[in-house]
Amino acid sequence: MPSGKERYEELIEYVCVAFTKVFGNDVMFEGKSVATEHMGFFQVKYKHFPTGYDIIFENDRDVFEIEIYDSEGARNSLFRIEKYNSALSKQNVMEAIRKLKKVLEKDICFYISQGNKLYKKYKGEYKRVKNINELR
Repeated sequence: MPSGKERYEELIEYVCVAFTKVFGNDVMFEGKSVATEHMGFFQVKYKHFPTGYDIIFENDRDVFEIEIYDSEGARNSLFRIEKYNSALSKQNVMEAIRKLKKVLEKDICFYISQGNKLYKKYKGEYKRVKNINELR
C-alpha cells in the first residue's frame, strides 16, 4: 500500500485522467494546488468549454467536493444537485465525474451573495432566497 503522499499523488493523477476520460476535449485543465501534508488537501481546476463554467474538484480529509462556478462567480455544488459518495476513492471519483457530465448537460441554478443577501440564479434570472428551505 502506498504511503500517504504517494497515495494522494496517485489519486490526483487519477482525478485528471478521469476528467479527460469522461469529458474528452470539452474540458481544459487549468491548474492544481497541492498541500497533502495538511490533511490531504488538494484542488484541481478545469474549464468546461460548452458552458464556460469553472469546475473545481477539492479534497480535504479524504472527502471531496465538486463546485461549479459561472462567469459571474455564482456557484453550486454537484452534491447539492446530484448526490454522490464523497469519500475519496477512485470508484467514487469516477462516479461523481460521470454525474457531473450529466448535470452539465442541463440548465442548472447557481447561488450568489450580493450585499449580504443570497440570490438564486437560473437561466440568467435572479431571485432572492428568503427562506433557507429554498436551497433544498
